[in-house]
Amino acid sequence: MTRREIHVHLLNAPDIEAYALTPDALADTLRPLARRATVTVTEDHDPAVVTPAMREADVLIGFEIPHRRIAELKRLSWIHMVSAGVDHLLPLDWLPRQVTLTNSSGVHSALAGEYAACALLMLNAGIPRHASNQRRGHWDQVFNSPIAGKTLVLVGVGAIGGSAARHAKRLGLRVIAVRRRRKAHPHADEVHGPEALLRVLPRADFLMVTAPLTAETRHLIGAKELDALPPHAGVVNMSRARLVDGDALTRKLERGELRGAVVDVLDPEPHPPESPLWRVPDLLITPHISSDPLDYRERMLKIIRENFRRLLARRPLVNRVDRALGY
Repeated sequence: MTRREIHVHLLNAPDIEAYALTPDALADTLRPLARRATVTVTEDHDPAVVTPAMREADVLIGFEIPHRRIAELKRLSWIHMVSAGVDHLLPLDWLPRQVTLTNSSGVHSALAGEYAACALLMLNAGIPRHASNQRRGHWDQVFNSPIAGKTLVLVGVGAIGGSAARHAKRLGLRVIAVRRRRKAHPHADEVHGPEALLRVLPRADFLMVTAPLTAETRHLIGAKELDALPPHAGVVNMSRARLVDGDALTRKLERGELRGAVVDVLDPEPHPPESPLWRVPDLLITPHISSDPLDYRERMLKIIRENFRRLLARRPLVNRVDRALGY
């Protein structure tokens, strides 16, 4: 019987160094799973170049990929993204029908839920405002009440949003979820479609954004949505910067019309030191660290191993990205 040959190609561009897999380590992980197949693992570092090794790939793993030239990879059947989001590759009209695109959704959820709880507690305690006051040497005793019983409007309830909702419930919050499909969620007290967003925002003590970035969600939270929030509300964005209109959020904070904001995502990243965003009052910025655990590679490898088994068995892969939805 002829042994099946599977060629896995890693595209380890410099911007994914923290998540990059080495060819030897990946080969050592996959080969024991392939009893009737020969596994070859190769590597490149320039996402703009289609190399001879890449042309022979059955599987491509990376973040930045030469997506507009994917049709040149005649053997390709599976692309795995080291990230959860694929917004940098949208629209997915370049993806051949015979190629399955998967992502690393789920890798981030445990840490992201803890960050969400931390951000909510910081907003409840007024920490962004206290930090602003500290920088200018200003004593202002802004008091607060316990967080239990307050309301979180959560936009997006995927793996990260679901973990955030679970932690919010542990804190005693009422969770109002806004999601594309009005499917019930075990950690949400209410679930609404996007059309209800303006209707539920006035009820929010906290607004948290964890939805994926697509053409439909870009600037989903704009001036109109921020104006619908009560002035005591706080905002958290831990998804993608462009879901929230940064200029509108800045204006609200500078006018003192929100309790504060915590953002973990900026545009661009890294954010330039001369940007005025660093000096916006009552805004706490973290440098996109909310959901990437130190054992990211190990968690991602679990997804890759499971899908490699499925690839060998010719079964549907998990973590598939919907071509139409973009996540």
